[in-house]
Amino acid sequence: MRSPIFLILILITTLTGCKDNQAGVEVAEEVIPNESEDKLLGKINKDKLMKPVFAEWFQPAYEDYKVNTELVESYKDQLKEYEIEVFMGTWCEDSQREIPTLYKILEAADYPMEQLTIIAIDDEIENYKRSPGGEEGGRNIHHVPTIILKKNGNEVNRIIEYPVRTLEEDLQLILDGGYTPYYFAADMVHTRLIEMGLENFKADLNKLAVEFTGKTRDVYELNTYAKTIFRQGKKEEGIQVATLNTMIYPNNPNAYAGLGSRYMDMEQYEEAAKYFGKAVAMAPDDSEFKGYLEEAQAKL
Repeated sequence: MRSPIFLILILITTLTGCKDNQAGVEVAEEVIPNESEDKLLGKINKDKLMKPVFAEWFQPAYEDYKVNTELVESYKDQLKEYEIEVFMGTWCEDSQREIPTLYKILEAADYPMEQLTIIAIDDEIENYKRSPGGEEGGRNIHHVPTIILKKNGNEVNRIIEYPVRTLEEDLQLILDGGYTPYYFAADMVHTRLIEMGLENFKADLNKLAVEFTGKTRDVYELNTYAKTIFRQGKKEEGIQVATLNTMIYPNNPNAYAGLGSRYMDMEQYEEAAKYFGKAVAMAPDDSEFKGYLEEAQAKL
């Protein structure tokens, strides 16, 4: 039988993929992430991404992308009025797809690279979506890559994990003031959680479920946000967001498996088994859900 740790780690990856320190909420004890040969952390640049292990994915994505030069030419002067701050993971496929593209677009726009800051964050459980310098603090980084456009030091808007159209078009929409990010609902939930406080948020879950039904992009949006804040020490907040996700997606087994994994992390195995059981009931042929349930039941 596979070990509990092995299964839990698989669950984390399966439920969220690539998919923040928030003011006023308790954070986990700080552990400084460590860079390795196959993972960059902290402030980085294109030169670091061109080192062999990273060039394997950076170079082909960069070379293959065809920039819409006509569109970029139309707003390149305006773009130079903005600073760009990027949070990415060299371990994340979405970052590996979008960041080479972003570099190529910015180069086509003659964008001043001194106004670009790229920060690589970690994927380890104890440092989840953190960087050694803590630059993610207060930024609500729940999906990567997150591309933030700022003017005079203030955030104007952000692209979250995927462009809604293309990166060139999304940048134009931000400059024109008419952009809504791909994963905007997680930011809205984040704001509601901060404004309401945990107890009021918990008490109003039914109202929040009505408010956010139809607004989330998919079941993974809040699964990822819940995991992120949970991993960063906001455990009860993570549980409540995962619970909200089951209310928004009552017929989706991944929502219940996401909530079960949070209870598994808290060593509340009866609750974990309850929600893994719901996932299995909805997807009886899914061997992974069955494995998670067996592991939780073995702990009872």
